[in-house]
This record gives sequence, C-alpha cells and structure tokens, in this order.
Amino acid sequence: MNFRLKPLGLAALLGAGLFLGACSQITNASHDAKAAEYNAELGVKYLQSGRLQLANQKLLKALEQNPDSVKAHHYFAILKQRLEENDKAEEHFKKALEIDPKNPEIRNNYGSFLCSTNRRQAAIKQFLMAVKDPLYSTPEYAYTNAGICSYKANQPEQAEKYFRMALKKHSSFSSALLQMAKLYYDKKDYPRAQAFLLRYEKVGKSTPDALLLCSKLNKKMGNPAKASRCSAALLRLFPTSDEANSITNNR
Repeated sequence: MNFRLKPLGLAALLGAGLFLGACSQITNASHDAKAAEYNAELGVKYLQSGRLQLANQKLLKALEQNPDSVKAHHYFAILKQRLEENDKAEEHFKKALEIDPKNPEIRNNYGSFLCSTNRRQAAIKQFLMAVKDPLYSTPEYAYTNAGICSYKANQPEQAEKYFRMALKKHSSFSSALLQMAKLYYDKKDYPRAQAFLLRYEKVGKSTPDALLLCSKLNKKMGNPAKASRCSAALLRLFPTSDEANSITNNR
C-alpha cells in the first residue's frame, strides 16, 4: 500500500516560519545579552586600571549590543564623570536607575556624582536611599559619603552623625575614621583627632591627605619627630600631590 504525505497548507508553512523566526530572535537576543555582559565586564576592568579609551570602547559596544544593560550604563556614567563629561554621566546614571531603581551601588555612585557637582542635598538623598536597602552589603560607604557631602555643605554636626553611623556598621572602616580625624582637627579638638587618626593608621593606607593630617596634627600635639616623619613620607611617596606642595610651600 502506498502512502502519500499530505502537503502542508500555506497557513501551516507560515506558522512554522514564524515559529522558527521567533526562535532565531530569542537566540540572537540571548547571544547579544551575553556579549554585552562580557564587554561590560571588560569595560569595568579597563576603567579600574585607568585604561579609559579601551573602557570607553567596550562599554559603548555593550550598550550597542544591549541598550538595557544596567552594568554598561552604570560604569559608562562613572567613566564620563571621570572624563568630566557631566551631562553624559548624568544621562547614563539616570538610565541605569530607570532600569534598576533599587540598586544601592548605583545610588551611592550617583550620589557621589551629584555631590561633586554641588547638588549636595540631592546627593545625600541618594546616599540615604542606598542604605535603606537591607541587602546593601557596604552601607558604610554611603554613610561616609553622606558625611563628606554634609561637611562640604557646612553641616559638621550632620556629617559627624553620618560618619558615626558608618562606623557603627563597620567599626574599622578606614575612610570614616580618617574623616572623623579631619572633623575633630578642624574643631581644634586635637586629642580626639589623634585618637581617630591612630585607629586609621592601623587599618588604612598611606594617602596624601592622611599623611598631611598626620604632619599637621602631630605639630599641634607637640610631637615634631612624628610630624617630620609624616612630612617626609608624603614628599617621598606623593611628590607631585597638592598635599606635598603645601608642605613645600610652608617650609
């Protein structure tokens, strides 16, 4: 007995074509998303290592492959901030938050951007929104940034409150310890400033601002030998820094 295959009707052929087309689109979209993630990761690594041109290329490629890549928008914004292209930076910070409004890392970095462009109250709002997220693993960063921004806005009491909140979250967080030392130095409460600076020196790195504070504070505290060591370290490690220039100009 001979059997003949029944030919497919036009509707069936069209349906099969549409199905295959949809599968192809899903596959392409998935491939683009993975490629965008890969390029965004490369862009972040180049940004962190200071290779800004390569970072720009990879992040732009990631955005081309996936215009909704949160990571690409976030770090492209940071790159543009570093390049002082503030309009572009703001555009991409906002886009990243539009896609992922609950992301505390983006809110913290957007807050830092706003503070750097003298929108301090708006910046503090972003920092406080970041720390409201119970899953935010490093709220001490946002609290410290809120303190720095408050201090720039001539609100030292509010700044101290935020620095203490940061230290409550992480008692040896070096940035908050250094900021507390600076705050008490400016208040001329040198013993308290010294206590915070000593805590900082146990956990923090030698930075130009820390070494300059060490030099100035120890002069006030009657310890010229340590003041001299801090000045010498500043000039040796960071000879072109503004802090080193201030030491040289005041000699």
